Amino acid sequence: MSNPTAWLCPLELELRPTADAESFRSMPPGVTGLPIGSHPGAFGVVRRNHIHEGVDLYTEEGCPVLAVEEGLVVGVMPFTGPGAGLPWWRDTKAVLVEGRSGVVAYGEVSPLVSCGDRVQPGEVVARVVRVLRQDKGRPTSMLHIELHEPGARQCPAWLSSDTRPHTLRDPTPYLLEASHRLYRLPRKS
Repeated sequence: MSNPTAWLCPLELELRPTADAESFRSMPPGVTGLPIGSHPGAFGVVRRNHIHEGVDLYTEEGCPVLAVEEGLVVGVMPFTGPGAGLPWWRDTKAVLVEGRSGVVAYGEVSPLVSCGDRVQPGEVVARVVRVLRQDKGRPTSMLHIELHEPGARQCPAWLSSDTRPHTLRDPTPYLLEASHRLYRLPRKS
């Protein structure tokens, strides 16, 4: 019997686990790194002003974001940029979907769903938008994905001086498992 909380891949890309922060330079087309260990996009990595609350999956702007499991859209909110009180980034949003594994936050996106919508695994819920204001030789767009306990309705910051927010969970094990289940959107003829 399959795992009822097993996720599908949230992008139409193969995910390859990597701790190499420069792996985006050598990944072949159709593949992106799944940050682990000390990779700056990995969950729990200490950054300048906070600890990374999710996992960053580098991809092109406009890339479709797929629901990893069935669920109910419980939030659509500002995520980065001036609208979220973070003016050093561009304005992006987050879509929060509550399913069997908890509340999945798809961040740094332009939503294609609204609160109250029910989504199915593999359904497009958003498109990735550019988050970084300046190109510094690193990817400027990515899907930021978080996992929270059931009932969560926010994506709280994990400041360096604080303990981990009580709702926040590590999505990496789900993404590692999903890396073996690539979902391809049906092609339009």
